[in-house]
Amino acid sequence: MKTSKTWALVLMGGGARGLAHVGVIRVLEKHGLVPDVIAGTSMGALVGGLHAAGLSGRQLTDMLDGSGLEEALEGVKGFGLFKRSLNLFEALMLTDTKNRFIKKIGVDKSDAIEAYLKSCVGNVRIEDLPVKFLCNAVDLVSGREVMFTRGKLARALRATMSLPLVFAPVRMRGMLLLDGGVLNSAPVEAARAAGAEVAVLVDVHRPVKKAKREDLKSAYQILQRTVEVAAAASFEERARRADFVLRVPVDLGVLNFDEPRRIARKGERAAKARLEELKAAIGAASST
Repeated sequence: MKTSKTWALVLMGGGARGLAHVGVIRVLEKHGLVPDVIAGTSMGALVGGLHAAGLSGRQLTDMLDGSGLEEALEGVKGFGLFKRSLNLFEALMLTDTKNRFIKKIGVDKSDAIEAYLKSCVGNVRIEDLPVKFLCNAVDLVSGREVMFTRGKLARALRATMSLPLVFAPVRMRGMLLLDGGVLNSAPVEAARAAGAEVAVLVDVHRPVKKAKREDLKSAYQILQRTVEVAAAASFEERARRADFVLRVPVDLGVLNFDEPRRIARKGERAAKARLEELKAAIGAASST
């Protein structure tokens, strides 16, 4: 469907909550609404980048359950820890953990997550995608945000999804890259710089709740809480700069991947409920 305004779909990070983006994309596809720009961070970048590379909402939904993982990942059965089949993100986390352990004992091992992403999109470059795409990461060396607008898509996606302490950081051209959401979980300004007149932000953030002191004992718990608090403050400021905010309430932790399809359905319901408002915002013809 043709729109009178150039618009961007901005997909924020949020770990498991970001799977709601898949449901939003399915609704947009059904109504012929194709963004001119897709900008994403972390999980939002992963979903948005795969979609920009040509994967449909249906294909993304199938991926949530781990479709094709056995062919792409080595040792994806869960190392005997799970009786059920692993979904995509559980498998990626376990495989990355195993590979890091193997590297520690001196065995060279390629990055399994990047290999999986390459199996999905090949060696396509960001600048050659049919939809303009961008995503971000944080360089620990310089302490600055890095915006990917060119280069190999699989590499950029691997960098932006490198959640601290969960996935190994990415080494690239002297940089050490981590999850872009650490500094900027909603790249609205970057979407505008890419030419968007209207920025549509899909909001899956969970407001910061008071934590129990006894739940903040280990270094891991303290680091995760620090990232959560900092990211929430940054997000609230950036969200105000979007032209249209589609709120998807998902009250889950970033690593709660137990029911990926249920999370996607939340995004689908939210998009359907505000479809006419979204169309008005981007200058699309109403269906009523």
